[in-house]
Amino acid sequence: MSSSEHGGLGLRLRRRAANWLRRVRQVASILGRFGFGSVMELLGLDRLVPRRWRADVQTAGIEPAVRLRLAMEELGPTAIKLGQALSSRADIVPLDIAQEMRKLQDEVPPVPFEQAREVVEEQLGSELETLFEEFDETPVASASLSQVHRAVLPSGETVAVKVRRPEIVEQVETDLEILVWAARRAEQYSQWCRINNVAALADELAHQLRQELNFLAEASNTEDLRTNLQDDDRAVVPEVHWSLTRGGVLTLEWIEGIKVDQGEKLRAVGVDGRQVARDLAELMLRQIFEDGYFHADPHPGNVHVLPDGRIAFLDCGNAGYMSKRMRDAFIRLLLAVLEGDGTAICDHMIGIGVITDETNLQELQADVERLLGRYGRAKTSQGMLTEMLDQMMVQTLKHRIRMPASFPQLVRALVVTEGVCLEVDPDFDFREAADKTAEVVMRQWLSPLHLAEQLMDAVRQLQRYGMQLPRQVSHVLSQALAGGLKTKIEYVGLERPMHRVDVMVNRLAFALVVAAIIVSSAVMFSSEAVTQLIGVPLSVAYVVLGVLMAGWLLYSILRSGRL
Repeated sequence: MSSSEHGGLGLRLRRRAANWLRRVRQVASILGRFGFGSVMELLGLDRLVPRRWRADVQTAGIEPAVRLRLAMEELGPTAIKLGQALSSRADIVPLDIAQEMRKLQDEVPPVPFEQAREVVEEQLGSELETLFEEFDETPVASASLSQVHRAVLPSGETVAVKVRRPEIVEQVETDLEILVWAARRAEQYSQWCRINNVAALADELAHQLRQELNFLAEASNTEDLRTNLQDDDRAVVPEVHWSLTRGGVLTLEWIEGIKVDQGEKLRAVGVDGRQVARDLAELMLRQIFEDGYFHADPHPGNVHVLPDGRIAFLDCGNAGYMSKRMRDAFIRLLLAVLEGDGTAICDHMIGIGVITDETNLQELQADVERLLGRYGRAKTSQGMLTEMLDQMMVQTLKHRIRMPASFPQLVRALVVTEGVCLEVDPDFDFREAADKTAEVVMRQWLSPLHLAEQLMDAVRQLQRYGMQLPRQVSHVLSQALAGGLKTKIEYVGLERPMHRVDVMVNRLAFALVVAAIIVSSAVMFSSEAVTQLIGVPLSVAYVVLGVLMAGWLLYSILRSGRL
């Protein structure tokens, strides 16, 4: 590598380190100002927070969940996406915080048109006038990661051009590095963070956000969703113009619609809100349980209604995928919730997740039965499904059941869907749509083709395991004959007692050292030859050292409360 390349690499590293440090100070200051100084102390960042910002008096009297939402809105796009992800994670955050995170708004002022123009021309490699016949300078929508402009192609077709905000990639990457670092550091100091695998959650969010920043991934999601729903007359998904799509620019078919939560406008064009709510719920359930590929963020800004009543799904950057096994397990769980069968709910929760040594199945079933008794059989009416799903996520945390990463994403999609449907139709009951979808899925399960596929899968698995078994048994016997088999015994729950023993032994050793110093100083006092150390008799220095060490030992014992 040449000296110029070395210099360029060094400059980039210094710039990255400066950005990282500046952002850490900014994050620490904002969290401290909103009253989360204890979090900064946990991460060892309290020294970066100015004292005047460590507890802003303006936040006094405001609920912690509200303060956290306000702080995340001020922190920017990464924090907003984190909050939106936590809104469906009542299994790892308190329920009031999860519910407050659903109020996060991802709307920011747009960047100047000239900056957006530079991004489009750089990404597409041509001047704007060559690419488009018309290009509106004022965006029709603006979010933290991008903004959307209306444009007209030379062919006369109207399109929507989504432009990534300049320098947002560098900003988000810096935030993600800090987030992952903070999560791993928190796991070092917090058992709760280790149990809930906070570092893995941070890595998952980082992957999801990087996908949203890559418009090629969003284009692929849009194309897949369009293919899955093309045979349904109730749904519309915009067509992707691949020749005008890159990592930072996405060009889509222009769809003129009304936001699904704008009831007055819908009624003005003659659209029935009740039918829209039913169609939206059934379309989302179809995506989840029939296709296994679904729009994971169906909030009103991403769901529009056309004048003819069709529902358009926009902004497909956040899409979820469920395997066939997971789909079957979750539809059974949803059916058990609708039927009020506590035993079946517990069985399917265990089937979807992974139980740990701390899971008590009897207590889990008792808690689920109490939930069913609290909500009754009308639990899915008027928002009760959202409450039930939230409470089920709380139970997974309480009973240490580890759910797959797709489960919270699925819960969020259902929760947002029900909330939107209730805005459109206050009398909406999710039970009707769920029952209809369950009926369709049950017919598929009982169809001869599905039964034949299940039988063939079972035969293939039996064949594969049958062929592997002799070889595996042979390996085990060979290891046994060679003396290579080992038994591993793990002692659970001994960490705390062993730590106390370590402390006791360390204090005893320390006390012996102090005693030895004091005794040696006494011997020196009785000696005729007195050695000088910087003008001070060595025996006196020994006495002072012994007294200081003994005082520190006594202080540590008193502070521990175990005198």
